[in-house]
Amino acid sequence: MQSIRYFILSIIFWIAASPVSFAQDSSCAEPLKIRFSADYLPFSHLESDGTLSGIDVEFIEGLFQEIDCPVSFVVMPFKRAIFELANGDIDMMPFASITEERKSFAFFSTPYRNETVGMVFRKEDVDKYRLTSLDDVIERGLVLGHEQSAYRGEFFKAFLENPASKPHVFNVVSASEGIKMLSAGRIDAMVEMPAATLAMAAKMGLPDRFAEHPLLLWSDPVHFMYSKKSVSPELIAKVDKALKAAVQEKAYKTLYGSMGMHVIDPKAALN
Repeated sequence: MQSIRYFILSIIFWIAASPVSFAQDSSCAEPLKIRFSADYLPFSHLESDGTLSGIDVEFIEGLFQEIDCPVSFVVMPFKRAIFELANGDIDMMPFASITEERKSFAFFSTPYRNETVGMVFRKEDVDKYRLTSLDDVIERGLVLGHEQSAYRGEFFKAFLENPASKPHVFNVVSASEGIKMLSAGRIDAMVEMPAATLAMAAKMGLPDRFAEHPLLLWSDPVHFMYSKKSVSPELIAKVDKALKAAVQEKAYKTLYGSMGMHVIDPKAALN
């Protein structure tokens, strides 16, 4: 938590030193309603006392505090959240990928971190299944757990569209449900961000039960996704300006590590 506190202090210092004013936007008169996942460690997690914790939660809370825009957090399944954002019932979702379908109802921020998607197996099965493509999943008769409506890259999207994949995919409501099924042997692997799945498994008391498979399915920056019906382009531009400054801070790089956006100093590039 010390790095998080340092991050927030760094943002305060940057804004105090900046000539740019972050006076409250008129579109921030009401709290921005932001959806988080209840079980997406280390990014967001619903604690037993009902509070939300995690890297993304702390980062976003600090970012919006410093542009004087109040927020409220809601927890709901991903599929329902997409529907509510499209209708303007919630305003923003973090860790979102840009797709053509989503562009019809959503605006997107500048990237704020990277997301990597792969497969998590029971530890004893990782070396057993030497997969080189998703076609091998069908050939080996495996069943993959997948959170319904979650985007896992173009390769996995194409796999889902293949009729032959249907018996090999089981849709789960949440990562924790998938982890329980994987531990019980009801599915063979989870398609997810491995860091999140392994962190969630540790939280559930299964720290050594699973391992990441070496087959990488997708790696890409993720964004804040805003409802076109409820969030103004002016507010998005203001958040983007603060976000671009934040990702250059040392505290941000400490917080996100290899998952963070890698910013190259133009002056350093010329040396």
